[in-house]
Amino acid sequence: MINNTPPKRILIVRLSAIGDVLMTSTVPYALKNTYPGVHITWVVDRLSAPIVHANPYVDEVILLDQKQWEKQLRQGKVLTVLREIANLKQTLQAGNHDMAIDFQELFMSGLVTWLSGAPRRIGPTPSREMNHIFMTERVGYPDKPTHLADRCNGMLRNLGIEQLTDRLILVMPEADQVIAKQLLADSGLTDGRYVTCCISSSRPQKDWVNSRWGELADELWQRHGLHTVLVGGPERKEQAEGLAAKHGAHLISVAGRTTLLQAAAICQGGVALVGVDTGLTYAGMANDVPTVTLYGSTPSTWLSEEPLVTIIHHKLSCYPCHRRPTCANFDCMDAITVAEVVAAVEGLLK
Repeated sequence: MINNTPPKRILIVRLSAIGDVLMTSTVPYALKNTYPGVHITWVVDRLSAPIVHANPYVDEVILLDQKQWEKQLRQGKVLTVLREIANLKQTLQAGNHDMAIDFQELFMSGLVTWLSGAPRRIGPTPSREMNHIFMTERVGYPDKPTHLADRCNGMLRNLGIEQLTDRLILVMPEADQVIAKQLLADSGLTDGRYVTCCISSSRPQKDWVNSRWGELADELWQRHGLHTVLVGGPERKEQAEGLAAKHGAHLISVAGRTTLLQAAAICQGGVALVGVDTGLTYAGMANDVPTVTLYGSTPSTWLSEEPLVTIIHHKLSCYPCHRRPTCANFDCMDAITVAEVVAAVEGLLK
């Protein structure tokens, strides 16, 4: 029998990735409004943790390093991993959570939910990787979400929670904003008239043709006097700096030179944003920055109701291929032209 007593301590389990963690950022807000005084703890992977730390509705953050565990297992350090899991279990159970909600629907997140010892362990249905074996309850979410927070809000609504918001929550620390502005000022950009380009994703089939970022920057400068700022991870640093060297002072690269939140602050400070299917692209949406998203191998319908968002997506016959592309040159991303991206940016700026 389900205990209907309002929970005092709730555990959120959403480990990764950056975009998914951002999409779950609305959950603590809803829980705090529904259960005044409730204590919210969030278990998150170390790489995505800054997003959770920047959420004012989260009281406590517990870190988990999945990549480190995977590395240790490959090295045969099974006992080390087991000890770390035991330590995590002890930390989780010390929280005395009344309820744990898993928004990840995978084996690892289910295991973490179960380790918490919470009497109510709630996960989504359908789920993957045997996630359901760890749950005491399962709730559905929308089959075809149409905005960023739709999946999480759907789960909460099915739990009777209605104090919802569709707007992602990312309150930027002032220190990160100051550093971000200084990075741009050091490159000669002080007026905020720039378009941010989020150029790196987790899989090559989600990336746009690299040279076109430079061509886009040239067009935006010539047509509107707008600088272009490239943001991305360390793996794109060399490529981005090569583009900046080739195309002149109106193209600035900070790829690989920022923390996650500093990059997010740059995304939130421009007049518009262009990005592939990657977490930082959504950081601008949390601050109502007009955004053009470039999609290929993955679905884009869950952005269809987002305000100030234009989706460019050529759905070829092989769509969606997700992690198993059938072409060598990622034809769907190659089909996106500089001209249509420029037109989309201009449409949003109007």
